[in-house]
Amino acid sequence: MNALRSKLKILSVVFGLFYTPGPATAQTLTVPFAALSPTYAPLWVAEQAGFFKKYGLDVQLIYISAGSVIIPAILSGQVDIANMSSAPALTAWSRGAELATVGVTSNRLLHVVMARESIKKPEDLKGKKIGSDRYGSLSDLVLREALRHYNIAPDRDVAVIQTGGLPERLGALKIGAVDGAIVTGDTAFEAEKLGFHKVIDLSQLPIRYPGSTIIVTRSFLSGKRDVVKRFLRGWIEGIKTAKTDKEFTIKVMQRFLKTGDRSILDKTFEVYKSVHERVPSPDPKVMGVALKQLTASVPQAAQLKIEDFIDRSLISELENEGFISKIYDGR
Repeated sequence: MNALRSKLKILSVVFGLFYTPGPATAQTLTVPFAALSPTYAPLWVAEQAGFFKKYGLDVQLIYISAGSVIIPAILSGQVDIANMSSAPALTAWSRGAELATVGVTSNRLLHVVMARESIKKPEDLKGKKIGSDRYGSLSDLVLREALRHYNIAPDRDVAVIQTGGLPERLGALKIGAVDGAIVTGDTAFEAEKLGFHKVIDLSQLPIRYPGSTIIVTRSFLSGKRDVVKRFLRGWIEGIKTAKTDKEFTIKVMQRFLKTGDRSILDKTFEVYKSVHERVPSPDPKVMGVALKQLTASVPQAAQLKIEDFIDRSLISELENEGFISKIYDGR
């Protein structure tokens, strides 16, 4: 028996010399995304490809169709990190919420207002109903800005109807509940296939707005900075894949967007691969414009500095460490 114990001790010592422990139990994160839109494809790709697991994270994605619902969830700690438009987060921050953005996928707007053939130009929308998302959402804000660009007063010259997410807006347009709808991505392409046409194309207007952003509370960022950094590593690998791996990205989009239309998926990939930022750092100028647009509804926003909402340090660290250039093969 003593001899056996001695052998076991020797084996345990040898095993200890050569054993390299694997990663500790993965940190679980609940991460909501705010729309069934291709702008969130990097997040979906990162989860489906296992990039978050690669960095010791068990990321549970949930779809919450409105940023105004995500905000109280993140402030109460029910969710950890959110991928959403900047608009609701900026609004909440300007009213005192301790939030920050640590990453932005895109600063370009690809939204369009689709309408039936009889509505030829933006001015024809006067007296009509336009389907949009909830009040204060990105779609709602940029729709109102676009209408004002054409001297159309929202809620006076045209009725802005809260019809829900992208699928719901397209559904309302199809059954004639609204005369037009603001949509984006594959939903816009599907609307075209159904015979609707673009009456306003926001990509052609002088309106820039940070789209898909990564939002955290200040307390979560300070207390779990390494967790946020590991999340960004996985997310950035998702961005790279969503820009370069067409077949895998289309497979993921097919699952989340619930469409098997290959022509729509092909077109969606080609459009969005150039929209996703290689270095997804929040742009103070673009974010500052978004903050300025809030002053009409949130007067105190005029007194705030956008730099207090933005934290670029983690993306800067990853860039300086060579992480981003490495996943793009040094290019």
